[in-house]
Amino acid sequence: MPATLEAPAKTRATVTFPEEVRERFLLSGGLTFRDGSSKSAEEIWDFLTVEGPRRFPNLFTKARLHGLSGDWDLISGIKRTYLQVSIYDRLNRAVADGVPVVLIQGGQGHEPYYAAGAIPVRPGHLNAWATNIKEGMSFEEADQRRLQIREGGRQHLTVDACQTAKYEIIQPGLVPVAMVAPYLANRCSDIAYGLEAHRHGPIRLPLLAVDVPVDDQDGKEWARDYVAGNLRTLLAQVSGKSGKKGSAEDLREEIKLHNKKRRLAREYADLWWNAKVPPTSSQDHLAILGLGNESHGDPVAALQVLEESLAEVRQRVLDGVKGHGLQDDPARLFVCGSCVNPNLKHVDSVGGVVVGKDDGWSEIYHDIDEEIDPYLAVADSILAYPYEQPSQERGRWTARQAERARADGLLFMYQWGCNYQSGIARLVADVVREEAGIPTAIIERAMAESQVGNEQLNGRVETFIEILR
Repeated sequence: MPATLEAPAKTRATVTFPEEVRERFLLSGGLTFRDGSSKSAEEIWDFLTVEGPRRFPNLFTKARLHGLSGDWDLISGIKRTYLQVSIYDRLNRAVADGVPVVLIQGGQGHEPYYAAGAIPVRPGHLNAWATNIKEGMSFEEADQRRLQIREGGRQHLTVDACQTAKYEIIQPGLVPVAMVAPYLANRCSDIAYGLEAHRHGPIRLPLLAVDVPVDDQDGKEWARDYVAGNLRTLLAQVSGKSGKKGSAEDLREEIKLHNKKRRLAREYADLWWNAKVPPTSSQDHLAILGLGNESHGDPVAALQVLEESLAEVRQRVLDGVKGHGLQDDPARLFVCGSCVNPNLKHVDSVGGVVVGKDDGWSEIYHDIDEEIDPYLAVADSILAYPYEQPSQERGRWTARQAERARADGLLFMYQWGCNYQSGIARLVADVVREEAGIPTAIIERAMAESQVGNEQLNGRVETFIEILR
């Protein structure tokens, strides 16, 4: 059955964190950030229950198909919510303190940017920052603001580009980005186009493409040296904006920190995949797994949340706890594609669960060598990203991950305008079907479409889940 429309704005309620959870949460302790500052559990709780809902009602809307997961027994999930929502204040404070914010690519590592004294943000974070810089909006008002911002990119550049390097946000000066400096690889062919468009905008800012050769360059000495040289240039240019003068040793220390996150995420994935019943909802699962690569502006705090999440989920597996909102014996979906998911709450509600996603997992899959020259080590990692390999090899790797996750089916999704993913979706899906022996489906969706009224998309996902079940 197709999903129903969300309730109109006037009937929407705000999420309320149960008072009976408060004592457990306060006993769990606060969060420490990379600048040495900290937030106590009391301060975090007050923000999430008073200040946050008042300033960002759209982020705390209680809705059937959108918003927070609702698993209040997952204490680390409440902290993760704080990390995700507080990023806007932390970015504003960082800019005020002279810390540059650098726009990067979606599926890439963060080490060189933090080593150079900057904060890297992905396009999704920049979208949310620009949207929520206006406070007090309802869910519908925030949704409309986001769509209006996106429309500016279509009008100034083209409707055919999936990613515009956030031209529509940076050039009107909606948020203060200091530099655009992504890795360029085949996961997203449009971000290079968007980067070049900034050369003709009213706001001139440093632009740097960390060029990455494609077409099976992993293990080739010239490609390794070439990428390492680009990384040295990146670190020097970002350091010029921050004033930190980041060094090779700074980069090595960042590698060690992010390797800790990657290892924890891999341990978590094996635990979750091998559990008798899925111990969390799809939404919480992908968010916890994503902390292996995503830091929401602070890898120190993200590492702490990931450690606590792993401990909680390990106990849930031992106790046989079923994830919040899941049906019994749900159909297990593995998702492929950049910057896109099905509606995770909808998947859970109709008898499915998302067990993994190739985008993001690709960067978690390998550690970076901590012993060799750090520039060469990061270059090796970039060139070995499974997501960036030739399509057939990527398909074979994805098939192995789907098997490890015990997936019942694969859903390849891509955004309208994503030239590369749309072109290789069928090939990757066919390889997975042949190698893993599971059904596959391909779905295109509109970039930055409204978050309400997605009945057609949800109906197609639901149909695939019914087939799997």
